[in-house]
Amino acid sequence: MSDRIALPPVREERLENGLELVLARREGVPLCAVRLLVRAGSALDPDGRHGLAHLVSQSARRGTARRSGREVDEEVEGLGAELGAGADEDASYVGLSAPSEFLPQLLDVVADVAANPVFPAAELSRIRRREVAGLAHLLDEPGAVADRAAVAAVFGDHPYGHPVDGRARHLSACSRADVTGFHRRWFGPGNATLVIVGDLDLEAARALARRKLGRWRSAAAPAPELPPVAEPAREVLLVDRPDASQTQVRVAVPAFPRASPEYFPAVVANAVFGGGFTSRLMEAVRVNRGLSYGVRSRFAASRAGGFFYVSSFTRNETAAELVDVLLSESARFREGGPSEEELLRTQNYLCGLYPLALETHDQVADKLAEIKLYGVGEEEVTGYRERVRAVTAADCQAVARRHFPVERGVIVAVGPAKLLRKPLARFGPVRLLPAKSLV
Repeated sequence: MSDRIALPPVREERLENGLELVLARREGVPLCAVRLLVRAGSALDPDGRHGLAHLVSQSARRGTARRSGREVDEEVEGLGAELGAGADEDASYVGLSAPSEFLPQLLDVVADVAANPVFPAAELSRIRRREVAGLAHLLDEPGAVADRAAVAAVFGDHPYGHPVDGRARHLSACSRADVTGFHRRWFGPGNATLVIVGDLDLEAARALARRKLGRWRSAAAPAPELPPVAEPAREVLLVDRPDASQTQVRVAVPAFPRASPEYFPAVVANAVFGGGFTSRLMEAVRVNRGLSYGVRSRFAASRAGGFFYVSSFTRNETAAELVDVLLSESARFREGGPSEEELLRTQNYLCGLYPLALETHDQVADKLAEIKLYGVGEEEVTGYRERVRAVTAADCQAVARRHFPVERGVIVAVGPAKLLRKPLARFGPVRLLPAKSLV
């Protein structure tokens, strides 16, 4: 039985205005999924305006040159659809799915929201207040504070070094001129990819896409290439929460961009090390020592770079012991790699799980958009299981030697500084980081 994974037939072309079009016919379920991505994510947020791309994506649907925000909502609901919009580090997205017969209406809404938002002042003000209030609540979530601190510490002044949803003081300072200026500067067909997947006639869908979005014109600048990520100094970042009974811990280090050839060895190595309930870290931290109920590791890769991190939590009194275990297990894996039994079990697990991520039209559309954003090619999907099975124990060990945090990386602890500063100092210079600076 072949390990190959079949994608539906894909047709691609670039329209005269620069828009990249990706069409895939997937029979059986009479639905279609539409995704429009624009290469304008939080990495393009200006200084002092972190969260601007997120704010643009959240407010674009609240009124266009042809529809009010209420009219957009009513039209989408009338199609039995749900309009999704958002941003990440590298791109902004608009997405819809509905019965295939409604594809003309779906494309009409997507084109209008992406190309013609007017950002009504009252709606923009309401969304800005909502987002700022949401950030204030993050201060009550130690895990979220730790995650934000890890990102800031690993990436520093790099464009990836601030959270996608921004900072409260920056969002509060964002004016309507900032929002419209960001959209005008970056949202254009030359920076965009339209993906349509479903039970549809490809030629008819192509003609429809050309009619709905082929007239989109913009003076948007090409999305720039980002610089590589610099290596941060080894240090312990301590976010003081005097009343906390537990400490959130993160250990993080820069890693490779999404299109790196290290991707598949890293997927397998991470799954063995800390990516599941039967992982090395779970065995060492939870089963053998009872330090925490949960621990995980992950490679997070974006277009220009990424990072590897380990996250867990424990009682304040055992925070230093937890960090010591995380680092020692990283060193042990780096020196010995996975056993053949661990490797085979993990490969079987990953290969069995992956097709579940391609069951629906929406999932396939998201995957095709991801392929285009990162430039990795369809072979990454169709050959996924073959590539996973081709990873050797030596490959896993090699990627661990390059990227697992032992003497490299930053350590983040969110908990009572009075109890944590001295025991954590043995891992590096300790720097206090105010929680409010992260939101």
